[in-house]
Amino acid sequence: MASSGFLRITSMSLVMGAASFGAGLVPLSLSMTKSHLAKLSTLSTGLLIGAALGVIIPEGVARTIAGDPEPESYSRKIALCILLGFAFMFLVEEYISPHARPLPLEIRHEVEDVHFDIALDELEREEGMTLPGSHASTWQMLRRAPSSSLQRAYPLSLGLTVHALVDGYALGVSSLETRSGALSFVVFLAIIIHKAPTALALTSSLLETSLSPSECKRHLLIFSLATPVSAILSYILYTHTGDGNNLSVGTPLLFSGGTFLYVATVVKSPSEPTLSPTQETITKTSRTLLLLLGMFFPFIISAMLGHGH
Repeated sequence: MASSGFLRITSMSLVMGAASFGAGLVPLSLSMTKSHLAKLSTLSTGLLIGAALGVIIPEGVARTIAGDPEPESYSRKIALCILLGFAFMFLVEEYISPHARPLPLEIRHEVEDVHFDIALDELEREEGMTLPGSHASTWQMLRRAPSSSLQRAYPLSLGLTVHALVDGYALGVSSLETRSGALSFVVFLAIIIHKAPTALALTSSLLETSLSPSECKRHLLIFSLATPVSAILSYILYTHTGDGNNLSVGTPLLFSGGTFLYVATVVKSPSEPTLSPTQETITKTSRTLLLLLGMFFPFIISAMLGHGH
């Protein structure tokens, strides 16, 4: 059973790493509309909420109760594990995430000027006002941004890589469920759809910091490998230290459920475009439907596949 679980986690990790890297390469060659990116990001948010509330946390609660000989401590242990996961991601967001390091005012102004020049250039090309050979690519124009903006590249990569490591932890501990592969599949599905817009946003943001495409690929590779490596190591660690005990599986599941809740409900995704109040990438109806679809999809898949309860 352990060998089949290891094969399952390894296969999912390889697919996830390849998909994440492939998605991150898109901004280097193609362009995605803000609408498509916003829809994918919204769906992934719903999936994370659904996976946490509909699958991971209930499974963690069930395993904790089944393995805890002290019934009076159920509620405290369950609450503490979820809160620890939530608090951990809060600390990551506060001290590691790029959102905690705003650009200096003078750099923001200069980068905004570059974006304005790009938008103006694209408008001129659409109107046929640009002379042949006179326009530069988006990346070439962004290269003109001040080199001091490179200070954003490494915190950005570090913050998202830590998030990816936590995603891998969630996938690894979900694969400890040996009665069926339903739990790990639902978690895998939620994470891989969540990582696609994140990888896209990572590469796009790195290009805006004046990094070359080759350097962007290096950062993307590290980000893409973080989740598979973390997933496999987490699985191996708990397999060799947990002895299959229900409590040893339930605790990390609840912790990972807390991290999912924080990412889905508090963290502003780097893939979300910054818009003025009058701009919309998707309609309110589309956003509502995508969120609801994402929320209930993990539960439906879990019910269809069954956990063996």
